[in-house]
Amino acid sequence: MKIEVKKDVEVCVWVPCHITCFFEIREHENALETGSRGAGLNLDVGVKTLVKLSKWDDVEVIGGNDVSRDVVERMLQSLGVKAKVEITHESIVPMGVGYGVSGATALGSAIALSAALGNVMTILQAGAIAHIVEVEHMTGLGDVIAQIHGGIEIRIKEGAPGIGLIDWIPYEQDLRVIVVTLKSIPTKEMLELKREVINRSGFKALMKLLRRPSLEELMANAKEFAENVGFMDEDLKELAKMLVNEGAIGASVKKGVFYVVAREDKIDKIHSLLSEQLKGRQIVVCRVSNYGPKLISIKTL
Repeated sequence: MKIEVKKDVEVCVWVPCHITCFFEIREHENALETGSRGAGLNLDVGVKTLVKLSKWDDVEVIGGNDVSRDVVERMLQSLGVKAKVEITHESIVPMGVGYGVSGATALGSAIALSAALGNVMTILQAGAIAHIVEVEHMTGLGDVIAQIHGGIEIRIKEGAPGIGLIDWIPYEQDLRVIVVTLKSIPTKEMLELKREVINRSGFKALMKLLRRPSLEELMANAKEFAENVGFMDEDLKELAKMLVNEGAIGASVKKGVFYVVAREDKIDKIHSLLSEQLKGRQIVVCRVSNYGPKLISIKTL
């Protein structure tokens, strides 16, 4: 089937941010099968991706970032489509600190372009391309498949959407997640420097969680993983302990974000403590997102 761009189209897609609580790197020769096992939280804070598709005599992709441009270029080339694509991402949280923003931009771009071309791919097919690009750029291993499924997920088999296997932990609707941005740590740097301890600690955490799949076990293992990998210094360990004493279910660090899981009635006190202890940092209060990507709008220009 030959696909031709006959009119300008603009598509907007929302993808949830995702915090990986712990993970184990699982590499294979094929990027589709490579990924991670572990567990994480999908947030109702996310990334909006706007893709504008125009008729063109070649393939030209502008805007976005290295990952999202690569996703779009590969899709156009694999489909034999000549077009100009402009990509814009909108997010209240930064890339490179632990929110899974790179995965969200990759997945959002793939789904938006598919929709702009007349829905030429399913969510899993578009997600597989986003996953491959993430793996090859070393910007993520399990965010894309987690973001497609939503919820508090357990990745029990590695791989791209359609290959990896996801399970979930049930949770009550008054659950909240408070996230504080600390610093930027490139995923590639983390994967290269901490591979051995990540795999050892991630495997142990996953086995313990599968034996008792509860929020309490998730957060206890998340904190232990963060301590072992070196994400938490003594001050952050003490802060996490203080917050649990104030009623939080748990607190931990993923790369450069400190996150706390708590019930709604504990949020004001925890927010106040975080504002006092981590002055000047961005603090985001959110819920867990039960949903994966959302198609927000399609406009013919």
